[in-house]
Amino acid sequence: MARISKYQLGAMIILFQIGSTPLFEIGIKTGQDAWLVVVISMLLGLLLLFLFLAIQCREPEKNLSQLLITYFGSFVGKTVLFLYALMFAYEAMRNVRDFGDLTLLTILPKGPISIIMLIMVTLSIYAIYKGIEVFFRLAEYIVMGVLAFYFIILSMHFVSGVVHFAHLLPIMEKGIQPILKESITESVWFPFGQMVIFLMFWSYLNEKKELTKTTIRSFFVSGLVIILCNIMNLIVLGPRLANISTVPLLQSVQLIQIAEVFERFDALVILLFYAGILIKATLWFLATVLGLSQLFHTDYRRFALPVGGLIYITALLPTSWQSHLEIGKIVANQFMVNKIFIGIIPSILFLVMLMKGRGNKPL
Repeated sequence: MARISKYQLGAMIILFQIGSTPLFEIGIKTGQDAWLVVVISMLLGLLLLFLFLAIQCREPEKNLSQLLITYFGSFVGKTVLFLYALMFAYEAMRNVRDFGDLTLLTILPKGPISIIMLIMVTLSIYAIYKGIEVFFRLAEYIVMGVLAFYFIILSMHFVSGVVHFAHLLPIMEKGIQPILKESITESVWFPFGQMVIFLMFWSYLNEKKELTKTTIRSFFVSGLVIILCNIMNLIVLGPRLANISTVPLLQSVQLIQIAEVFERFDALVILLFYAGILIKATLWFLATVLGLSQLFHTDYRRFALPVGGLIYITALLPTSWQSHLEIGKIVANQFMVNKIFIGIIPSILFLVMLMKGRGNKPL
């Protein structure tokens, strides 16, 4: 069985949580209070994280696939597991499409999106064939560089003098209700609720006693980066421009100019986006094939090519960036995919675990 260290787990959590999140201005429907939405969403996401950790700590050696079959029974458990695999594959597809559209919006506006996304999927397939340990080791190698680059970018905004804290005022102009509504209905599920994916990987941790501490610390580190990026977009662009901007962080970075020498930091931002999207898409992809391997009792690598092909084909279906975003809203809100797979099913699983009284007490 593959094993990962606490440092590799922490690095993967940070990179996964940041992932493609800076592409979007979370909570912008609330205007200048968007940063408060992120803060509250992170705290609510922490409650979900405690739920996921409580599940894992009762059965430290089992992943989500095994837990579903053990506690829901063979038929129901395998059915739910298959649905989770579909959800994981769907999320991987969304990240692959993010990669393609980001490339068209920035460096290759007339490039063939089919080829761009094919490269992305090929890289993910290669990572899966190399194995879980190698992929998590990659996260360990690059996490400090990613965090350092984000720190540099955020610092350059202040040095260049493009920040205006007045854009954050007035605070809670319309009260707390719109902020809470946005946090509970949408922002808590993306990105913070997506920590549910680590129920597929926590069982590989070498040092089980470090699970909770490592996970929570990494969760807060990534949350801080997301909050700072959100605030930076607001104080540089203002809520109105941030609301209509296609990629707010990229647009705010394009305003940086220091002594007419240091400018065009947008290439660095695009590089960070690519790193985050690649890690996130591949982890969703890996969770998909791990789930299928449990269903069909075979090596997960056998599913890399067929699942990769499915992800690639479905990523081609949206006709534009806007249609891609609209599909995401429909799936999340009308079909309640996030609420069901992140909130409802894990809650039911934990209750069943408590009633059956099996497993260990949470660490």
